[in-house]
Amino acid sequence: MQRETWKFDYTAGKLADAAQSKIAYHQGHLNLWKAKREELLVTIRSEGIEVDEKIVLAYSNPKARDWDRGGEIMIRNDLRKDLAECFQKLAYHTEQRDTYDGWRQVLEANPEDRVELDIDDWLFFFGRDVSRDQ
Repeated sequence: MQRETWKFDYTAGKLADAAQSKIAYHQGHLNLWKAKREELLVTIRSEGIEVDEKIVLAYSNPKARDWDRGGEIMIRNDLRKDLAECFQKLAYHTEQRDTYDGWRQVLEANPEDRVELDIDDWLFFFGRDVSRDQ
């Protein structure tokens, strides 16, 4: 197919601008997920911790008590899953922001150079991030 061999000619300066847009996009999502994480931590601290005490602690006979395994502290599973998602999104957007920042630095150093892009290169700089929209 012919379109697989097409090349697109751009200046490095134009690509640096595109990289800066991607940096802003990922920084915005980083800020969103940082706020979500803080909100979630407040919820976990105020209402997400559950203490599961064993029934044997209710008996007065000391031999029946198992103090070592008497209680278990748990974080509600929904909050644990939400927190894991926050950390995954923070890692993803940090990595993407840093990758685009590296490209921006290189491209800004040579703004008049011309660069040939194939479809994957074009999508890297100009495409929408639909797979991980947030």
